[in-house]
Amino acid sequence: MNRDKRERIIEAAVDLFQSSHQLRKVSVEEIAKRASVSPTTIYHYFGTRETLVEEIARRLVMEIIERTRKFLSSSLPFPQKLQEVISGKIALASQANDEIVNKMMSQDQGMAKFIEEVYRKELVPIWNDFLSDGKESGYIDPDLDADVFLTYLDILRAGFGAKADLLREWRKNLPLLQKMTRLVFYGFMKRDVDLFGAKLD
Repeated sequence: MNRDKRERIIEAAVDLFQSSHQLRKVSVEEIAKRASVSPTTIYHYFGTRETLVEEIARRLVMEIIERTRKFLSSSLPFPQKLQEVISGKIALASQANDEIVNKMMSQDQGMAKFIEEVYRKELVPIWNDFLSDGKESGYIDPDLDADVFLTYLDILRAGFGAKADLLREWRKNLPLLQKMTRLVFYGFMKRDVDLFGAKLD
């Protein structure tokens, strides 16, 4: 019964955060009213409002991962899988209140540790499968090994960590982020160039 009450609080908070204006702060009193509990009950289960916000952010992260796993393991053609994964992340983030998205992007100790653990345990295997699938279907260079790919992702993650404002204000920066995403997957060049050996014609 206690677990049900805790889940009810989380569900009520998720509903309120999704339906509220992006910049409006949802109060503990509003969440308590929606969940049919007292504010004291919320503090009993979560300690602080911040802890509840972090729990909702974690839920959103896991929802994005499950959606990614679902599409990448589906029988869709590879280009459609990739499109669904990227557009799905944007759609889920768009439904969330900015406070939740900002918590996801935050570098505070609890959230950062959770993101790192999820990345290693959940996302690395998914990306490995993505790499294999892309090679088999002819969309990814077969000479690209997993270590290079994952090291590249680590560098990107570190880079975005250093540019926290870019993601924190992602709605405003969406056109730039879309161009950067294209750059990540397609690179700078429109034509192949042998960078390390053969002379150019």
